[in-house]
Amino acid sequence: MPLVSSKSLLDSAFRENYALGAFNANNLEYVQGIVEGARAEASPVIIQASPGAIAYLGIDYIAAIVKVAAESVPIPVVLHLDHGKDLDIVAECVKKGFTSVMFDGSAYDFEENVRLTREAVDIAHRKGVPCEGELGKVPSSDRNWTREELEKLMTSPEEAREFVSRTGVDSLAVSVGSVHQMKEKAAELDIDRIRAIRSQVHVPLVLHGSSGVSDESLARAVKAGICKVNIATLLNMAFSRAVKDTFAREPEEIDPRKILGPARDAVASVVAERIRLLGSSRKAG
Repeated sequence: MPLVSSKSLLDSAFRENYALGAFNANNLEYVQGIVEGARAEASPVIIQASPGAIAYLGIDYIAAIVKVAAESVPIPVVLHLDHGKDLDIVAECVKKGFTSVMFDGSAYDFEENVRLTREAVDIAHRKGVPCEGELGKVPSSDRNWTREELEKLMTSPEEAREFVSRTGVDSLAVSVGSVHQMKEKAAELDIDRIRAIRSQVHVPLVLHGSSGVSDESLARAVKAGICKVNIATLLNMAFSRAVKDTFAREPEEIDPRKILGPARDAVASVVAERIRLLGSSRKAG
């Protein structure tokens, strides 16, 4: 299928109370693994490129690779900009054929976040592309965070309502207890806060930093109103582990196909497992 917009897919998830997996890709094997895992589960899928991945791979390469991958499978595939930090990259991704974008203004105060996100929404909407915004802060796992510290960074339901109203975002990333780049599933989400935000806004809610969230807490978050779940670290761990396992068995191996093929399969396995947890299996039709 050709690449599709995220809007109708997320609106369906919103209405039917499941979540779409949004998987970060860094190279060809990631993209192939993501679409294969989604195809096996007959699920729509969002393939994400962060600014770092775009800088590494090149925007034309990532756009072309995902376009070809989407056309090779009978499921809806979205190409999404993850954590766009400035308006220039939002505009460039829209120009290059991304079918969904995110502007992350969470580093700014509320008013500046509103102003910049509104501009990003205008840039995207002029080309018919949906735009995700972020309110609250999802920290990195560079240190241990206490529950009290995390709560100070979390999204306010009342501010979320004002933010969505003033910016016109199509979806909203919220801070509810997750932490970026966690390697262990130790985070527990504030489910009551998710429900409170869902009661205040009527756009799909997005969870970043899901790799460090327990499966039980993640499943409860989806039931409470999360419609898009970003997944990156779990894929990186699976990919790297598969490469290491290959070298452990065959330390003299030099054929990249034999090294990266198992890593691609490991990505596909994680994608399929996450899709089942999020409830989007057999939603491709």
